[in-house]
Amino acid sequence: MIKLEGAWKSYGSVSIVEGMELTVEEGKPLCILGRSGCGKSTLLKLLALMDRLDRGTLSIDGSDVSKMNDAEVDKLRRDKIAYTFQEPLLIPYVTALENVTMVTGVSGEKAAEVLGKLGLADRLNYRPQKLSGGERKRVDVARAVLRAKPIMVADEPLSNLDPKTSSIVMGMLNSHAERGGMLVYSAVEPAEAESAAQVVKMERK
Repeated sequence: MIKLEGAWKSYGSVSIVEGMELTVEEGKPLCILGRSGCGKSTLLKLLALMDRLDRGTLSIDGSDVSKMNDAEVDKLRRDKIAYTFQEPLLIPYVTALENVTMVTGVSGEKAAEVLGKLGLADRLNYRPQKLSGGERKRVDVARAVLRAKPIMVADEPLSNLDPKTSSIVMGMLNSHAERGGMLVYSAVEPAEAESAAQVVKMERK
């Protein structure tokens, strides 16, 4: 379980997250819904242990992250969390297939299988600069899925995707939750939150 209590995060004089409370349970996908610029990415980075709270408490499976040192937080993130970025950070000098195998350690056959399900069977040997924004997003999703961590945090995983591909991607993410994992993802359009068990709405400050 992930539990966020009284969470505050600011950058300079700009307050992004104010007194946020939420709970993420195994098997119950949670969607952070809101327009661009409302703080969704900031909140997800806090949940993915990529940034620290200014105030409040974040606990994961009963462990209070605020009481951990940086090394302990890094280990917890490596052991438990897979993250997909709003703007995928792919390795620019290797292929789509190698981007998956190098990051996850899975076999080329397994990586190709998942990329194929995401409609990238004919893009396996393309480097990121030859892929569209939606294709790069799908490579990043494949990496997160194949890392097989208990917690999946996905920042706008359906952006730049057509309806058919969005359905496939959402199916993969929901499968993670159905297997008992924790899933938190962000979305702009309300339709993208329809399969979530919980929805948290954020507004621009």
